[in-house]
Amino acid sequence: MAELPDSLSATETYCIEALLEAKLFDEINGTQRAFFEQGGLEESNTLLVAETGNGKTFCAEAVVKRALERGQTVGYLVPSVQLTNGKYSSLNKWIDTDRYTLTNATWGDEAGYQYADVIVATFDSHFEAAIRGVDSRVDVLVYDDFHELYSGFRGPTIEKSLAIAMDRDVEICAMSATIGNPDEIARWLDAELIISPEDRGVPIVERPLEKSGNKTYGEFIADHMTKRVDEAPFMIFNFTTDHTRSRAVQIASHSDFKRPETDYREKIENAIDTTLTDTHQDLIKCLEQGVGFHYSALENDIKQIVEKGVKNSEIQAISCTTTLAYGFDSPVQAVIVADLTRFGNFVGRWEYIQWIGRAGRDSKMEEAYAYPIYSREDAADVFQFDTPVEEKSLESVGSHFGHPKGLDSDADYTTNLESAKTNLEWLLIELVQNGWDSVDALVEFVSSTLYGHYALRDRLPLGENPMIGGEAQGGRGEIADRVRDVLTELVENGFIEMASESMLATTDLGAAAFEYDHATRIDCPPVAIKSLVETLEATAPANPETIVAELAEMFYQCNLGETVTDNESPEFLELLERHDLGTDEAGVTAGVMCWLWAEGIDVELIQLTLDIDVSHVSRTGSQLAEAIRPLAELYTATSHTPPQWLETMARQMDAGVTAEDLHLTSYQGIARGRVIILDDRIRNAWQNFGEGTDTIDLSHPTIKKLAVQYENSVRFEQRLVSNAEGIGSQTAPTVVQAIEDWIGGDTTVPARPPFTASGREFLEAFGGKKQTRTDESDSTTAIERDQTSIGSEPRPTSLDDF
Repeated sequence: MAELPDSLSATETYCIEALLEAKLFDEINGTQRAFFEQGGLEESNTLLVAETGNGKTFCAEAVVKRALERGQTVGYLVPSVQLTNGKYSSLNKWIDTDRYTLTNATWGDEAGYQYADVIVATFDSHFEAAIRGVDSRVDVLVYDDFHELYSGFRGPTIEKSLAIAMDRDVEICAMSATIGNPDEIARWLDAELIISPEDRGVPIVERPLEKSGNKTYGEFIADHMTKRVDEAPFMIFNFTTDHTRSRAVQIASHSDFKRPETDYREKIENAIDTTLTDTHQDLIKCLEQGVGFHYSALENDIKQIVEKGVKNSEIQAISCTTTLAYGFDSPVQAVIVADLTRFGNFVGRWEYIQWIGRAGRDSKMEEAYAYPIYSREDAADVFQFDTPVEEKSLESVGSHFGHPKGLDSDADYTTNLESAKTNLEWLLIELVQNGWDSVDALVEFVSSTLYGHYALRDRLPLGENPMIGGEAQGGRGEIADRVRDVLTELVENGFIEMASESMLATTDLGAAAFEYDHATRIDCPPVAIKSLVETLEATAPANPETIVAELAEMFYQCNLGETVTDNESPEFLELLERHDLGTDEAGVTAGVMCWLWAEGIDVELIQLTLDIDVSHVSRTGSQLAEAIRPLAELYTATSHTPPQWLETMARQMDAGVTAEDLHLTSYQGIARGRVIILDDRIRNAWQNFGEGTDTIDLSHPTIKKLAVQYENSVRFEQRLVSNAEGIGSQTAPTVVQAIEDWIGGDTTVPARPPFTASGREFLEAFGGKKQTRTDESDSTTAIERDQTSIGSEPRPTSLDDF
């Protein structure tokens, strides 16, 4: 039995012992002992600061266990959806599901908040529930990876979420390894600060590398790895996806890791819904050399393959963006930080410490290594290279809603000044939309944020409100003045109005902007949403291409970032100009995504015809789908009704097929790649044998051609579907069922977006270079070969075989 602190109550002792037994642990460590001795399980707010790998998770789960024993409801919050899956699995191993309900709430979903005992959620999903009052049953909130409060990406949401929790007197348990001013954050949260006495389980040795000479970063890193091969596996952090990929390719070409036994080509081919792009080909070549790359735009299944390869030590070097900076436990022994700057400015030390903390998470290691690559002399001072990792000082956490005047003389607070005004604008819209309907209520809420804490620090007597009778009180009125200034602009721009002399309300535009922003989470200021609403008003009846071009112009996530030259495809440029789209990146995005991607055109053919990088087309389609789906919310602020085809268009952007072929992709196991394979097989058969049909031509959607062929062929499933590359005998019956349902009318054809041009017709008229893939698997030779594989005698092939 583990030796526990004597100060614990009987209930607390029971909770810890039960959790130790469930997790097969024999004892608690120094971090956990300090947490329990200093009141971590009492009904009060706590902030635990402990080095990576020192047992913070056990402390958090003990808080969950104690809350359940007291009949309380718990929200366990983590940064990403991927981490919610892991945390759900961890909690599910010991929570008695006969007594308690555990749920994994996804973003925008109320599931669990009304009935569950433990809700695992992201920071974003909890705020979504909290701002709408859906989380009113929650008694305790656990904030894991609390250092994300620093981040300009998730930090604003966390700051708002904490303010709501404090407003509703919800118990808070926050934990992190990297907080520069924990005492101040604890005061803001009215929390007990508990700092672990333990050092990091596996110490990190920092060895800065000065980049000089003419070698590329990839070659430079590969040379270093070759000299330090005993320190593998390596993780290389990069700023951009382009660097992530190109450096991995260079590392694979210049290093000599052991080749993995896994057939990564087969794994990648089985995981994708399209033909292999240049990115996929590069990744396969890298993986075959024991090197991988990883960034958010890669398909989820592809990322999981890479992650698994790193975890089982087959992949000895992983080049990544900061998507793997948290929540990724792997046997990485050395971290190389290739980019210490972002847009010309150094990243924060808190980020740097978080990144290198990915090294040495395997307790069996004696030490881990950090290799920051630098070229600027001042890097040594900024990142304190002469100071051991565990002794480096971190920046103080600043607010995401402004930098109060009182902090101007305080050094080393993180600031988010470029986004602070936008963040405050959205906060005020969110608050007014959800019941904070007076200026005083807004000021009071903003005062409870970290911005308010800093603004009032040492300047406001305890319990005194910054507003008295609606008038700002001297220096203590900074918050009120700022809220009123931003509120005035929101009123002028039509987002908020005075519903009465003292009551605020959102306008139709404000309500629509709130719903759209919360449905997409695509970063932009409210005035950008207003611009989009004005475009929808001015262009009615809506034009799909105009919508995509506008979204591409507004949101970089919805922009392919590609242009087309006169030399490569003058016909495509002419088509863009004919439909008033322009030939810039936004226009090209609209043309490619509406006329080619959403028409089910093979990305390989798109690349060949237009000479553009298609590696991000699928990701751009997903982002456009996310931006298009909630457009109906914005139409409530116009004088028009939303087009009936909006949802169909979103589905087409997501799936990359025609409106009719969405019928196929609605069946389990059939996605874009398989639709294209089937289309190619019919196309080859009809073209090669010079036969066709009087009722349909090659430009028709795949499902229509399949239906015609099904009704005019014998042994259709075996000859055309089962033997098709990438389909096989397991998926073939599903394809046949989909065709039979189509023929039988057991489907509803969705409202088709009125695209102004057809990519299929364009390729028939101008493409000329390549109409179908010509790999062996789609040739008659391959089909004849397939017949022998099922025991038939080789025989001449005819159209009837399809």
